[in-house]
Amino acid sequence: MRSLDLKLVRDLWRLKGQVLAVGLVIASGVGVLVMSLTALDSLEETAKAYYERYRFAHVFAGVKRAPESLARRIADIPGVQTVETRISKYAILDLPHFADPAIGRLISIPEHGESLLNKLALRQGRLVAPGRENEVVLSEPFADAHGFVL
Repeated sequence: MRSLDLKLVRDLWRLKGQVLAVGLVIASGVGVLVMSLTALDSLEETAKAYYERYRFAHVFAGVKRAPESLARRIADIPGVQTVETRISKYAILDLPHFADPAIGRLISIPEHGESLLNKLALRQGRLVAPGRENEVVLSEPFADAHGFVL
């Protein structure tokens, strides 16, 4: 057994460049794996914190028309914590200074104030005041792209 060990050491010494290259490739692969898993874990934790902070809904369902009593029936399903209904419609927006009409998505907000689910992340301004029909909340990319300011 001793002579085989000696032969192995001699062979490895002769192939030291290749052995070093293989070792570096393996070490690089392990490093990339560790980095990727760490980044994935960080992204998952960030998404979880964001979803909790803004009470992001886990399930969405769209219907053409449904009675409000359906919300109570859904709330009675085991495991359902919160139910909130909204009206959502697409609309053509005829804005001054725009050659083509824009398509906007109008989503209702509760009259009682802040939403139970899918809280808006406002970076500037405030929510629409109750009873005010001339106010709107815009997405920041849309406002920036079209020059809308507060």
